[in-house]
Amino acid sequence: MAIEVVLPYRTDWRAMENVLDYCKGKGADRSALETRFGAGEGLRETLNALEQLALIERSDAGDVRLSMLGEQLAYAPDRARRRERLVEALLGYSPYRAPLERAVAEAFLLLDAPWVEHLWQVDMRLGQPRNRVEEARTFFFRMADEAGLGVFRRGVRGQTTRLELDEDIGAMLRPFLERPSSRAVVATQPSDAPELQSVGDRAPAEALSVPMTIAPGITVTIQVDMTDWDFERIERFLALVGHRRQGG
Repeated sequence: MAIEVVLPYRTDWRAMENVLDYCKGKGADRSALETRFGAGEGLRETLNALEQLALIERSDAGDVRLSMLGEQLAYAPDRARRRERLVEALLGYSPYRAPLERAVAEAFLLLDAPWVEHLWQVDMRLGQPRNRVEEARTFFFRMADEAGLGVFRRGVRGQTTRLELDEDIGAMLRPFLERPSSRAVVATQPSDAPELQSVGDRAPAEALSVPMTIAPGITVTIQVDMTDWDFERIERFLALVGHRRQGG
């Protein structure tokens, strides 16, 4: 079943791990979670991150139980096994799979903040609020670091916030990427997507990838070079392929 994308942010792996541990076994109801972790934004965003990564399942009443992947992660016997399950979770989530998949395909070793923001808002048309996007890509970098995929670097002295990928990232991810992603996302109209700056070995911004579901379980991606296109031409193309929201 498709879920609405609400990019995770304002939480961290430690908070997520604590909730996973607390929900082992029979799970937990919302009131118990609020008593244990507080009823504020921290718990709300932690639960959102866990749900977006398919690590928990929530009932209409807000009760939480671990998904199969969540159980495998929570009960992982060692750090290596835990990292494997975390990589599965990251690659099962389209907004995280897309930049990592591009990096492997093009042999890039650097993902920086402007490029990830551009990919989410323009290429994937996620339509997330800008403040959430800015914090969400830092969260993504930290999670990838936690999974052993690279090193998170916070931007200082003119350098952008970035993820420096492991030099063996291709060998690390290919076995996982060969498995099809089972998660579907609901894309919305983008808002104020940033321009891509030129930084090192990373993917270019000239091409727009438009995912199209043509049958249950089958998705085709159309990649078009829009380097010299004006805004109206881009809008006409998106309307043609059915990715322009009507009445917006």
